[in-house]
Amino acid sequence: MRKRIIFALSVILILYISNAFLFPFPSRNLAEGFMPNYGFSYSFERAGWFGLDSKKAYVDLLESAHFKWVRLPFFWDTMVKRRGDTWVFTGEFENLKFAIEEAKRHNVSVVVVLGAKTPYYPEFHMPQEEASKLKFGDIIDDKSPIVPDLLKVDEMVVSALSGYDNIIFWQVENEPLLANVNNWKIDKSLVLLEMQRVRKTDPYGRPIILNHVGPASVDRRWSKLTALLQTDDAFGVNAYFKTQGTYLFSLDFFGRTLRAPWPRSFSWPVQSWLFISPNFYNLIHDEELGGHDLWVLEMQAEPYIRVIADADREQAFKALDIGRANRYLVDSRVRYVGLWGAEFWEYRKSKGDLRWMDSVKAIVH
Repeated sequence: MRKRIIFALSVILILYISNAFLFPFPSRNLAEGFMPNYGFSYSFERAGWFGLDSKKAYVDLLESAHFKWVRLPFFWDTMVKRRGDTWVFTGEFENLKFAIEEAKRHNVSVVVVLGAKTPYYPEFHMPQEEASKLKFGDIIDDKSPIVPDLLKVDEMVVSALSGYDNIIFWQVENEPLLANVNNWKIDKSLVLLEMQRVRKTDPYGRPIILNHVGPASVDRRWSKLTALLQTDDAFGVNAYFKTQGTYLFSLDFFGRTLRAPWPRSFSWPVQSWLFISPNFYNLIHDEELGGHDLWVLEMQAEPYIRVIADADREQAFKALDIGRANRYLVDSRVRYVGLWGAEFWEYRKSKGDLRWMDSVKAIVH
């Protein structure tokens, strides 16, 4: 009997894992007539890393894809610099203003992301002098030594940009509860302090959006953030479908670290684990009860790109997967969907590969 039970459980486990890998885009009934409000994230720095003319690529996206909104990050380490006891804007900040102005010209709304942790690698975009105040594994709270400067810079950014009426949200920090390579996390006490400063500084009282990773069904950490939201604020999550890591495994063994690099062709499914993967229906319902909209700020629309060579080879996530990912969110009734990968689409377009941009246009149009 014991062997039969072990055998049966083994078969169930194999079928469970196989289903997740074979069907990374779970199918549901198509939501007829339902059309999300689409946006995208954009970084001039990442576009430059791809060797693109950052401004030209950005304007091309606005003109060709007809998005409704764009999410633009502020980078503390490049867009301001210290001058004595104060902070001043650098020329890089002009790119952010240019992006907002061009968005307005194309009737596109803007979400501005500010704080110490904003989208794009390495996530914490802090000047070295601020980063040196932190230790590996710190939880950055409202008593952290970086707080006085961080609040000053938050106030500078909001004051400088508040005159643009196409800004519809301030996003305060990006996935603050998720650790980065330095194992830093941002405590909710600091998020609240920044939210208060932003609200006090913005004369138009625009709402705030907070976000978390696409939470597994058993992950309730996001409730720490939604508890800070007011009426008309919003909550964002992400939706990745085929993910990769830096290492397949990393183990300490008798004083030595054993590591295996993540195989380029191997991806891990995210949305297809029954009873574990994020349940967007429930997330939407929970946020509606609190008076908030749920946004997917990052829907995977590119493969994982670590080096330029990755962008030139076929990967597990394909151009046609954009449509499959979108259908899953449409079927889940997600009303606001932001696509992640705009710089990559433009890069592939510069190489004569229109598949990615065409896939994006097919769903946004």
